[in-house]
Amino acid sequence: MKSVFVIWKDSDDGMWHPVAKLTRSLDGYRFNYTKGAKHINFIAFPRMDDLAKVYHSQSLFSFFTNRLIPSNRPEFKKMVEWSDIELGDYDELDLLGISGGARKTDEFRIISEPEVTDEGQYKIRFFISGVGHLKGESVERVALLEKDEELKFIYENSNQYDCKAVLVSTKDEVPIGYCPKYFNCDVRSLLENVELDSHSLKVVKLNLDAPSQFKVLCEFVTQWPEGFTPLVSDEYLAHSVRH
Repeated sequence: MKSVFVIWKDSDDGMWHPVAKLTRSLDGYRFNYTKGAKHINFIAFPRMDDLAKVYHSQSLFSFFTNRLIPSNRPEFKKMVEWSDIELGDYDELDLLGISGGARKTDEFRIISEPEVTDEGQYKIRFFISGVGHLKGESVERVALLEKDEELKFIYENSNQYDCKAVLVSTKDEVPIGYCPKYFNCDVRSLLENVELDSHSLKVVKLNLDAPSQFKVLCEFVTQWPEGFTPLVSDEYLAHSVRH
């Protein structure tokens, strides 16, 4: 099985909330809303207006297919390449989860559920956020990044927009952006519960020809502590009670 979450931005306060989960298994796709969908400003998707229902389909729901670049367009190959996905191994949920499936017309993003590796480790891949807002030395340093270069997380508790913000920097402490805020709580919890030398944050791919939001692809891998639950907010829990 493979799963992704739908994250929605409330335009009133700019906060992001998980509102739905899509899971693919051998018998097709299953879609359910999460508890985050109970937010007063959230509006359910067309023809899927029952927050308590689990929806099933043999094919990918249109909400998700509309966020995929058609494979016959040149932009498709670019996005697959930027996401470090082999064209022959293309998986639509992998691409949605890494690229975010963003559209200019709405406030939704798609994120992958953290992966459990064969070694029992926690693993996520993400594009560094905020690269387009960098200045000076940071811009120059991004252009010099190399594949497999080790990076590090730095807590930015004084961030006025997000007290749980996690900065991404080079080993020589040049800031190059941020961890996507959807993973901040996971990252903080994991770093506080595992040995410092048991995790790895590295550059997977540098895309100098890409828009800023797809410029630096990273991978974070660490021990999966006993009893750890990823994406711990109650908003990620299933709202559904009826099939």
